[in-house]
Amino acid sequence: MDSMINKLKDLNHLDDEEDSETKADCLKDKKKPDAKLSNLDKLFNELNLNDVREDFLLKRMKVETGNSNNYLYKDYFNNSSTDIPWDKVRETGDPMGPDFEIDFENVFEDVSKLTEVENQLQLLYRPFICQMDLNCRFNMYELCLLMADSRYDPASHPTVSVKVTHPSAQVKIHAAGKIVATALNSDSARIALFKVIRVLQDLDYKPDIKNFGKSIVNASFSMPFKLDLELMSRLHSEEVTYNWSKRPFITYTDEKEGVRFAVFPTGFVLVLHSNGHSETREAISAFLPILAKFKNGYPTDAEKEGKLVGDLSYKLLWEKRLEEDKEGLLLYC
Repeated sequence: MDSMINKLKDLNHLDDEEDSETKADCLKDKKKPDAKLSNLDKLFNELNLNDVREDFLLKRMKVETGNSNNYLYKDYFNNSSTDIPWDKVRETGDPMGPDFEIDFENVFEDVSKLTEVENQLQLLYRPFICQMDLNCRFNMYELCLLMADSRYDPASHPTVSVKVTHPSAQVKIHAAGKIVATALNSDSARIALFKVIRVLQDLDYKPDIKNFGKSIVNASFSMPFKLDLELMSRLHSEEVTYNWSKRPFITYTDEKEGVRFAVFPTGFVLVLHSNGHSETREAISAFLPILAKFKNGYPTDAEKEGKLVGDLSYKLLWEKRLEEDKEGLLLYC
């Protein structure tokens, strides 16, 4: 029996030696990671391509950051000049006449031609928007659960959208306290806005109402020809105000409808301070025969587009400025 035990001890001793040898080999492999690497991997490690790539990315980020600080058109909306280089624009292209004759005296009478007329005039209506800033923060999920006809989808838009039926409007509530109402006329947008504010007060929110405002630009269209604004300002001196040092357009006021028009020499017109689409339509139909009397040649394609920098055009520039000009300084000063 003792002889058998001694033989087993000898076997365990041999197993321990083999385990120690394998452990030693594993330690050697860990100390020498290149032992099992292929020649291609060794080559990449020697070249330090990862370090080179990181250095390249860092240099590129520095260059992009430097360029963003020195970007020429970073504040173009705020710092651009009031004068538009019309002479430079006219150098490109030939004047293009209209493909469709428009009866400006009865522009909206013939319903069969209405679509073609609106396409030729590039008539675009804007929605009526009222907005207000509230000194209050909202829980989006809580509002969506407590308010009827509401929806919150943060993947598409970070606001709670509320559908108001009487009057028909859509109200969006931002978490920071901003509320925006969109409707087909200004009265509907204003009423829907205050309806939602009353609902928020019933939910024990304490909104501090401030900074109420509404959209100013309600529509835009382009005449198929350029306009002689100097002659128009002389013949309609009571309705027209202008200041060429501050703005490249004249302001025409329709006393009957109370609507204002910003008229550019290229024939582009912005319709301002309207209360509804029907009022906008009546003002445009009354104003078109007046504009037709001051035809001053046809614009080129470049003049029609009016691009200043990239896709930024003078149309977008001045529409944004007029929306921000709540006191009307650009229109009357």
